Amino acid sequence: MEKEINSQEVKLKNFRLSIAYRGTNYHGWQKQAISEGPDTVQEIIEAAARKILKKERVIIHGSGRTDAGVHARSQVAHMKVETDYTASALIKAINAHLPDDIRIIKMEECNLDFHSQLGAKKKTYRYFILNTHTKKDPIHWPFLRPYTWYVSYPLNYDEMKSALYFLKGTHDFRSFQNTGTPLEDTVREILKAELQIHEPNSQSFPWMPSADFPATLLEIQITGTGFLKQMVRTIAGTIVEVGRGRLKAEQIPLILNSKDRKLSGMTAPANGLFLDHVEY
Repeated sequence: MEKEINSQEVKLKNFRLSIAYRGTNYHGWQKQAISEGPDTVQEIIEAAARKILKKERVIIHGSGRTDAGVHARSQVAHMKVETDYTASALIKAINAHLPDDIRIIKMEECNLDFHSQLGAKKKTYRYFILNTHTKKDPIHWPFLRPYTWYVSYPLNYDEMKSALYFLKGTHDFRSFQNTGTPLEDTVREILKAELQIHEPNSQSFPWMPSADFPATLLEIQITGTGFLKQMVRTIAGTIVEVGRGRLKAEQIPLILNSKDRKLSGMTAPANGLFLDHVEY
């Protein structure tokens, strides 16, 4: 492929990338100091960029981490490089060297001071649950299995909505933080926390459950100015505990005030979580 070359000399450019990926086969977004298994999404894209740009070192900074197995519809990143490539040429070239489950969906040249992590104002995550009432005799729906947490017990959706309401606002979310790098400041602001119910329609898309497989697709959508390690997955696990009746919605403020991780619910599986979009 021939490069589209600007009339100007080769110069330092900053590119803003929007990236979609299925996290199933990767050890999260961010590359690890010591390899712990499968490659990360960041490593895969950096390797492809090095091939195209013919540079020994290319660093792509993401808006934040996603855990192993977590997906993204629009992870935002930036990449500063000296090049004569235009954004339109570079996105085609890099995508040609990426696996099918990772794609740069948009690339544009931006100001040199744009920083995908430091400039982020809020992020939206979406967590998906496929809910049936088969209890101890679960039958999984194969098409949504990679992207949903399959919960086979009846859930009280009204209670789940009430529990999410208590999470909105500025709180200390230490009770919803999993083990990781210790943080002194665990106060975060949640702007939106809602439960959406997507009823199946046998006449719509073939990957949705049919009438022969009665199930409800639930979506927990959370927007915040910042998140702790596995905070959204712990919220999802706690909300399901409320739906099953193991916790009460009114206990959420007590769990927050306790700052005790043992009082909140399990960490929901990674495959149900999507980083939906980042706002600046």
